[in-house]
Amino acid sequence: MKRFLIITLLSLFALVTARAQKQDFNDKHPGLERIHAAKMAYITDKLRLTSEQSANFVPVYNEYEHELRDIRRSFKDKYRQGGGKDMDDETARHYIDDNLDYQQKVLDLKKKYNDRFLKVLTPQQVADLYQAEREFKQMLLQRVKQRRSRWQ
Repeated sequence: MKRFLIITLLSLFALVTARAQKQDFNDKHPGLERIHAAKMAYITDKLRLTSEQSANFVPVYNEYEHELRDIRRSFKDKYRQGGGKDMDDETARHYIDDNLDYQQKVLDLKKKYNDRFLKVLTPQQVADLYQAEREFKQMLLQRVKQRRSRWQ
Protein backbone atom coordinates (compact mmCIF):
# COMPACT_ATOMS: atom_id res chain seq x y z
CA MET A 1 0.00 0.00 0.00
CA LYS A 2 2.83 2.37 0.86
CA ARG A 3 4.50 1.56 -2.46
CA PHE A 4 1.26 2.28 -4.33
CA LEU A 5 0.93 5.64 -2.58
CA ILE A 6 4.51 6.62 -3.49
CA ILE A 7 4.05 5.59 -7.10
CA THR A 8 0.72 7.41 -7.31
CA LEU A 9 2.26 10.57 -5.91
CA LEU A 10 5.16 10.34 -8.35
CA SER A 11 2.72 9.85 -11.19
CA LEU A 12 0.67 12.83 -10.12
CA PHE A 13 3.84 14.93 -9.88
CA ALA A 14 4.78 13.93 -13.42
CA LEU A 15 1.26 14.76 -14.56
CA VAL A 16 1.45 18.21 -13.02
CA THR A 17 4.69 18.92 -14.85
CA ALA A 18 3.24 17.54 -18.08
CA ARG A 19 0.10 19.64 -17.58
CA ALA A 20 1.93 22.75 -18.73
CA GLN A 21 2.50 21.06 -22.09
CA LYS A 22 -1.13 20.00 -22.40
CA GLN A 23 -2.78 23.12 -20.96
CA ASP A 24 -4.74 23.97 -24.12
CA PHE A 25 -6.18 20.46 -24.45
CA ASN A 26 -7.09 20.25 -20.76
CA ASP A 27 -8.80 23.64 -20.88
CA LYS A 28 -11.13 22.24 -23.55
CA HIS A 29 -11.60 18.87 -21.77
CA PRO A 30 -11.15 19.37 -18.01
CA GLY A 31 -12.57 15.96 -16.99
CA LEU A 32 -9.90 14.16 -19.00
CA GLU A 33 -7.20 15.21 -16.57
CA ARG A 34 -8.85 13.17 -13.79
CA ILE A 35 -9.26 10.20 -16.13
CA HIS A 36 -5.62 10.45 -17.19
CA ALA A 37 -4.46 10.56 -13.56
CA ALA A 38 -6.57 7.50 -12.76
CA LYS A 39 -5.22 5.72 -15.83
CA MET A 40 -1.62 6.46 -14.85
CA ALA A 41 -2.24 5.22 -11.32
CA TYR A 42 -3.88 2.07 -12.67
CA ILE A 43 -1.05 1.36 -15.12
CA THR A 44 1.63 2.11 -12.55
CA ASP A 45 0.02 -0.28 -10.11
CA LYS A 46 -0.58 -3.03 -12.69
CA LEU A 47 3.02 -2.89 -13.93
CA ARG A 48 4.36 -2.75 -10.37
CA LEU A 49 6.74 0.04 -11.31
CA THR A 50 9.50 1.07 -8.98
CA SER A 51 9.65 4.76 -8.14
CA GLU A 52 12.60 5.17 -10.52
CA GLN A 53 10.80 3.36 -13.33
CA SER A 54 7.68 5.42 -12.72
CA ALA A 55 9.62 8.69 -12.83
CA ASN A 56 11.16 7.70 -16.17
CA PHE A 57 8.07 6.04 -17.65
CA VAL A 58 5.40 8.69 -17.07
CA PRO A 59 6.95 11.44 -19.25
CA VAL A 60 7.56 8.99 -22.11
CA TYR A 61 4.02 7.63 -21.83
CA ASN A 62 2.60 11.17 -21.80
CA GLU A 63 4.46 11.91 -25.06
CA TYR A 64 3.13 8.68 -26.55
CA GLU A 65 -0.45 9.54 -25.60
CA HIS A 66 -0.08 13.07 -26.95
CA GLU A 67 1.17 11.84 -30.33
CA LEU A 68 -1.51 9.15 -30.46
CA ARG A 69 -4.19 11.75 -29.68
CA ASP A 70 -2.90 13.97 -32.49
CA ILE A 71 -3.05 11.10 -34.99
CA ARG A 72 -6.60 10.23 -33.94
CA ARG A 73 -7.73 13.84 -33.97
CA SER A 74 -6.43 14.49 -37.48
CA PHE A 75 -8.25 11.43 -38.83
CA LYS A 76 -11.51 12.16 -36.99
CA ASP A 77 -11.49 15.85 -37.95
CA LYS A 78 -11.22 14.95 -41.62
CA TYR A 79 -14.38 12.82 -41.54
CA ARG A 80 -16.39 14.49 -38.81
CA GLN A 81 -18.55 16.60 -41.12
CA GLY A 82 -18.94 14.45 -44.22
CA GLY A 83 -18.55 10.90 -42.93
CA GLY A 84 -21.11 8.27 -42.22
CA LYS A 85 -23.81 6.59 -44.25
CA ASP A 86 -24.23 9.45 -46.74
CA MET A 87 -20.82 8.97 -48.42
CA ASP A 88 -20.63 8.52 -52.14
CA ASP A 89 -18.39 5.77 -53.53
CA GLU A 90 -15.40 8.04 -54.11
CA THR A 91 -15.53 9.48 -50.60
CA ALA A 92 -15.93 5.98 -49.17
CA ARG A 93 -12.81 4.85 -51.03
CA HIS A 94 -10.86 7.83 -49.68
CA TYR A 95 -12.15 7.01 -46.21
CA ILE A 96 -10.98 3.40 -46.52
CA ASP A 97 -7.52 4.49 -47.70
CA ASP A 98 -7.26 7.15 -45.00
CA ASN A 99 -8.39 4.65 -42.37
CA LEU A 100 -5.63 2.26 -43.41
CA ASP A 101 -3.12 5.13 -43.33
CA TYR A 102 -4.38 6.03 -39.85
CA GLN A 103 -3.93 2.46 -38.64
CA GLN A 104 -0.42 2.36 -40.11
CA LYS A 105 0.50 5.60 -38.35
CA VAL A 106 -0.74 4.18 -35.05
CA LEU A 107 1.28 1.00 -35.62
CA ASP A 108 4.39 3.01 -36.49
CA LEU A 109 3.93 5.09 -33.36
CA LYS A 110 3.60 1.97 -31.21
CA LYS A 111 6.79 0.55 -32.71
CA LYS A 112 8.62 3.81 -32.08
CA TYR A 113 7.52 4.01 -28.46
CA ASN A 114 7.95 0.29 -27.88
CA ASP A 115 11.72 0.84 -28.14
CA ARG A 116 11.52 3.82 -25.78
CA PHE A 117 9.41 1.89 -23.28
CA LEU A 118 11.92 -0.97 -23.33
CA LYS A 119 14.63 1.45 -22.20
CA VAL A 120 12.63 2.11 -19.03
CA LEU A 121 10.63 -1.10 -18.51
CA THR A 122 11.26 -4.81 -18.73
CA PRO A 123 9.83 -6.66 -21.76
CA GLN A 124 7.21 -8.26 -19.49
CA GLN A 125 6.16 -4.84 -18.20
CA VAL A 126 5.80 -3.52 -21.76
CA ALA A 127 3.62 -6.52 -22.64
CA ASP A 128 1.58 -5.87 -19.49
CA LEU A 129 1.30 -2.17 -20.40
CA TYR A 130 -0.83 -2.86 -23.45
CA GLN A 131 -3.01 -5.25 -21.46
CA ALA A 132 -3.41 -2.69 -18.66
CA GLU A 133 -4.46 -0.04 -21.21
CA ARG A 134 -7.17 -2.35 -22.55
CA GLU A 135 -8.34 -3.25 -19.04
CA PHE A 136 -8.54 0.42 -18.03
CA LYS A 137 -10.51 1.26 -21.17
CA GLN A 138 -12.99 -1.56 -20.46
CA MET A 139 -13.33 -0.45 -16.85
CA LEU A 140 -13.95 3.14 -17.93
CA LEU A 141 -16.55 2.09 -20.50
CA GLN A 142 -18.36 0.01 -17.87
CA ARG A 143 -18.50 2.98 -15.51
CA VAL A 144 -19.87 5.23 -18.24
CA LYS A 145 -22.51 2.61 -19.03
CA GLN A 146 -23.45 2.35 -15.36
CA ARG A 147 -23.80 6.10 -15.02
CA ARG A 148 -25.94 6.33 -18.13
CA SER A 149 -28.21 3.55 -16.92
CA ARG A 150 -28.69 5.30 -13.57
CA TRP A 151 -29.84 8.49 -15.29
CA GLN A 152 -32.34 6.77 -17.56
